[in-house]
Amino acid sequence: MAEIKDFKKNDKIQTSMDSKIARYRHLKLYTALIVLALLALLILGLYIGWKRKLYVDYEVLQQTEWTKSFDSRCMNLSGTLLTYSNDGMSCTDTKGKVIWNQTYEMQNPIIRTCKKTVAVGDYNGRSIYISNTQGNLGVVETTMPIRDFSVSANGIVAAVLDDSTITAIYLYSSAGDLLVSFTTTMSKSGYPIAIDISDDGTLVAVSYIKAENGALSSSIGFYNFAAVGQNYTDNLVGGYGYAGAVVPLVQFMDDDTVFAVADNRLMFFKGKQKPENILDTLISEEIQSIFYDENHVGLVFFNSTGETTYRMEIYDTNAKKTGEIAFNTDYTDIVFDTKSVIIRNDSECVIYDWDNRLKFEGTFTERVLCLLPMGSISRYTLVTDKEIQIVELQ
Repeated sequence: MAEIKDFKKNDKIQTSMDSKIARYRHLKLYTALIVLALLALLILGLYIGWKRKLYVDYEVLQQTEWTKSFDSRCMNLSGTLLTYSNDGMSCTDTKGKVIWNQTYEMQNPIIRTCKKTVAVGDYNGRSIYISNTQGNLGVVETTMPIRDFSVSANGIVAAVLDDSTITAIYLYSSAGDLLVSFTTTMSKSGYPIAIDISDDGTLVAVSYIKAENGALSSSIGFYNFAAVGQNYTDNLVGGYGYAGAVVPLVQFMDDDTVFAVADNRLMFFKGKQKPENILDTLISEEIQSIFYDENHVGLVFFNSTGETTYRMEIYDTNAKKTGEIAFNTDYTDIVFDTKSVIIRNDSECVIYDWDNRLKFEGTFTERVLCLLPMGSISRYTLVTDKEIQIVELQ
């Protein structure tokens, strides 16, 4: 007799097995989700703890002996150490290896930098030496006394020269070749008191001061030496006037962003060909110091609230106020890094992150001449009188 199979019973058994498999899969999924959620909470907790962590000390990870002349000064040049004095300048890497040397004789050397490029000249002198982090680029020899100058990232120098009857603005290549020049007079434009050149060397901004009828006024002129500027007299593509103000600083942040600071106002300009004013705000407080890099401008005031000694307002390249830091440290330098804002003198330092949280507050064990960020909020290069130290905040 043929066997009769119970299909309904088999279907029930299969359904029961499918249900168990589904429950097992759901259990694995829920377990995995719970583990991931716990890991996310752990990572979030660690991140919050790291963001709130306050460093109070540091450990020296590596140190290299180095020597410098007694009267030399040093500064950060795009991650290398630039040392300069009346007799010359040199560039050293963070391991103490000298990259290049340049000798000269100056009474009071003036340093101008743009990214990896540096130029040094002397007020009333007639030579400007140009170098970058790789080596020496050339020397500009002028025919008239130097009053002021600036340098672009590609080594073009814009110099204000004076022969008592006229003031001339000259552009030179890094090899010392004259590229272009134009003259100004007190009666026409006023006297140039500040000058800067864009990173690519095509735009020049000049601040002039003028006295008329016993009153001072200032103006900012923009000169374009690319194709667009050829259609304008003296390449002057734009200008702005400021009655009763003195504008001692005009500075390119990049190829198309310029800021200027007067004794009573802050101005920003945008435009690669013809810079246009995007911010002109009056300032009622006295500015104590100005610090800047290619992304930020910081204005330091005495803090009128009395809670701290100082207060710094920070602006970005779009002229937007992005932060404000109140602090007590009697600073000699303020550095804007990608991760932090560093406020220091030769014995004390405070560091804030870009959310205005205090990350480090401490003192140096030795006198620090220069501090170079290393891309991390906890690691820096300290330059002392005798050593270059790589340190980790603790």
